[in-house]
Amino acid sequence: MRNKLAFKVALGGIVTAVCLFSMFCTGMFPMLDYAIPTFAGFLMVIMIVETSARWAVTTYAATSFLCLLATPNYQATLLFILFMGYYPILKFYLDRINNKAVSWAVKYIVFNVAITVFYMLFQYVFVGTDMLEGMEMFGRYAVLVIWLAANAFFFIYDRLLTQLIDLYVNWFRKKILRRK
Repeated sequence: MRNKLAFKVALGGIVTAVCLFSMFCTGMFPMLDYAIPTFAGFLMVIMIVETSARWAVTTYAATSFLCLLATPNYQATLLFILFMGYYPILKFYLDRINNKAVSWAVKYIVFNVAITVFYMLFQYVFVGTDMLEGMEMFGRYAVLVIWLAANAFFFIYDRLLTQLIDLYVNWFRKKILRRK
C-alpha cells in the first residue's frame, strides 16, 4: 500500500510540475495561449489512467492554484482552470453515459458555461484584453461568430482528446511503459 501511495504522490507531483512549467511557458510563447492549456489538461488523463479520478482532481486543483500564483499569462491560466484542466477528467465520466445525445448535451453545456465565464471575465474584469480584437469585419455578429467557431473547435477537440486517450492507453502504456 505504501508503494502505491508513494507512486500516486510522485506521479501527481511530476504531472503538476510539467503542467506548471508548460503553463509558465505561455509567458515566453504567447502564441500558444490555447495549445499549452490543452496539453496541460491532457496530462490529467495520465493521472486518471495511472491512479484514479480522485488523484486527477487533486492534481488539477494543485496545478490550478499554483498557476494562479506563478504563471504570467492569465488568459491561458484561466482557460486551464475554467475548462481545459478539468474537462479530460469530466470526459472520463461523460463518455460512460449510454445515451450519446445526453452525453454530448452535457459536454456542450459545460463547455458553453465555461467559455461564457471566460469571455465575461475578460470583458468585465481583465479589461486590458480585447477578446474581439481582429473581429471587426463581423461587426455586431462577432460574438456569435466566435461562439460558433468555439463550439466547432470543441467538437474537434473532444474527438482528438478521445483519440489521444486511446493512443495513450492502447499504445503508449502497452509499448513504452509495458503496462496492461
